[in-house]
Amino acid sequence: MYLQGRNPYMENSGSSNNNKSGKTKYQLTLIAALKKEIEISRRLDPEKLAAEIEKTGFSCQHCGKCCKRAFGDNRVVLTPPEIEKIIEYTGLSKLEVAGPLIPDACLPEEDEGEEEGRDIENSSVTQEIDEEAASESLRVLELLKEDIDSEGNIHAYGWMLRRKRNGDCIFLEKGTNRCRIYPVRPMLCSTYPFYLEELKLYTCECEGLGDHISLEESRKLANSLLSRYISELEDTLAMYEKYEDFERTGKGLEIARSNLEKGTCVYIVHDSKGSTKIID
Repeated sequence: MYLQGRNPYMENSGSSNNNKSGKTKYQLTLIAALKKEIEISRRLDPEKLAAEIEKTGFSCQHCGKCCKRAFGDNRVVLTPPEIEKIIEYTGLSKLEVAGPLIPDACLPEEDEGEEEGRDIENSSVTQEIDEEAASESLRVLELLKEDIDSEGNIHAYGWMLRRKRNGDCIFLEKGTNRCRIYPVRPMLCSTYPFYLEELKLYTCECEGLGDHISLEESRKLANSLLSRYISELEDTLAMYEKYEDFERTGKGLEIARSNLEKGTCVYIVHDSKGSTKIID
């Protein structure tokens, strides 16, 4: 699924302009804007939204392209309640289901079948790919340097569904393109290719657009979209309200690089429930 909606990364607004709440002026502006958007979104007419969806038209082609990295940014943002549902359904741990939400890196194109059939210990191809992955990880650190604190922890603002090494969703069933967690799939997946942004309806690129959709299905999708939109806004608001800024120094990037060379990345993930420190 393509990542849509507001940018989840907290802008570094500096340490000035702090008030008694500990929030910067920029953060308070964000919080106020979110509260206003939530209030307005609750008054949106689902019938008008359903009419727009019916006019656009959509029918899933079951191609699985929206779940595959080769066809674009397929990150799926998760809220804490969505993670819990998937954990309960699959029996997996939280970190098996979700990872830190970070910018989409350009992964090397790799066929999943080749990956599974490769001799990990003896293949020179694997070594080359590992070197590429290490180089790419260092590049990602440079992109994230404003989100690295003085202790080398990388701060991420939310969670995303785990992906395979080739970038495809871990729950995409090979060969059938079926979703292995379909009954509890994230809201982003269940409303694809539609999304709301700044109170307006938009669509992602999808082969199913333009096909017939009934009014009844349009209404169901409209209600799901509104529910998703409000839930995501409320989740982001709760995260902003709990968020506390951190100290940034050049030494932090050096520590993060050192951790990466040892094969680890230390993240602090901020979400609507607070902050979680993980080693990935």
